[in-house]
Amino acid sequence: MKKILKNIGKSLLFHGLFPMLYRWHARKPVVNNSVLFIEVRYGEITDNFTLLYEEFCKREDFTVEAALLGNSVFSYKEYIKACLHMLKGLAPAEYVFVDESSNVLAALPIRKETKLVQVWHGCGAFKRFGYGGANKLTEKYYNDYYFTAVSSPEVVDIYAESMGQNRDKVLPIGVSRTDVFFNQEYIKQCNKEIRDRYNIDRDKRIILYAPTFRGNVQEARSPRLLDTGKLYDGLGGRYVILYKGHPAVKESPKVDEEHKDFLIDASEEKIAALMCSADCCITDYSSLIFEYALLGRPMYFYAYDYKEYVTERGFYYGYDEFVPGDIYYNEEELVKGILRTDDKAVSRIDAFRERYMSACDGDSTRRIIDRLLAVQ
Repeated sequence: MKKILKNIGKSLLFHGLFPMLYRWHARKPVVNNSVLFIEVRYGEITDNFTLLYEEFCKREDFTVEAALLGNSVFSYKEYIKACLHMLKGLAPAEYVFVDESSNVLAALPIRKETKLVQVWHGCGAFKRFGYGGANKLTEKYYNDYYFTAVSSPEVVDIYAESMGQNRDKVLPIGVSRTDVFFNQEYIKQCNKEIRDRYNIDRDKRIILYAPTFRGNVQEARSPRLLDTGKLYDGLGGRYVILYKGHPAVKESPKVDEEHKDFLIDASEEKIAALMCSADCCITDYSSLIFEYALLGRPMYFYAYDYKEYVTERGFYYGYDEFVPGDIYYNEEELVKGILRTDDKAVSRIDAFRERYMSACDGDSTRRIIDRLLAVQ
């Protein structure tokens, strides 16, 4: 009975109150050159929006606002309150950016004068999502976007299918947040700041360990942590590992006190800064591999739970043939792989980057804005 009442309440909110309030606020005309950024998951502006947000803020003829829904960090009550507040800013907005699917937005009768742009939070296409996911969506989570910006022609059809979009509206014009990986000053600054903050000697190489979460976003959990002792025995004198937990995971696994100067929890850092600082990267099924490929540095894939994960999520491509690096199922193999990295590994990354990230060249932010503001 409690579940039934909860579903009834949800239906009244999403299909009754929210659309009704949106229509109420939409009685007034759209405000010219008004821009709204809707952060669905988190309570702050993330890297997905930062460059676009800053660029619009520089333009004196635009008004810029942000709606922080925080559905993965706020309580349900706080989330609903944030959604109600968002409706007031959404209704008169001329340009709206989203970086995620949203059952709230999808329930609204968005006025035709508003241009809703999707700048998805992941580059390329790796794990199945949306309407192409392993677990088919039963609710509407995507709008009819003005356009969706993606990282290469290779992934256009995948995004069109997964979001239920006309493929002509899925544009391979790049991903805004990748522009930082072409800024050499930014890369150098990140490296210096990270090394200084964690007191990492200049002669030690930095490994970024950034696994994705397990389960669903609402109840995201960390994978098991690497066996620090085994890694330290093989790499401790030459490397430092920075662990970056997925932002959807509320509680990071405990780092071994004995090796706290070797494996450091850097989950509070921005992922872009950590990628720029790292000489190489260990991950599993994370889409950060697309961005990290832009730096041309080695990647190692620690997939101890591959069979369980692929059953849960599914991939668009065969994992073994897809990832631009060797796959490892235990720490001993992983250590050997890191120590024997060669030019062949880097060449695989070059081919991967060309296929999946060809539209990302350091100028994506400009192209997205130009396309949005272009006279039709």
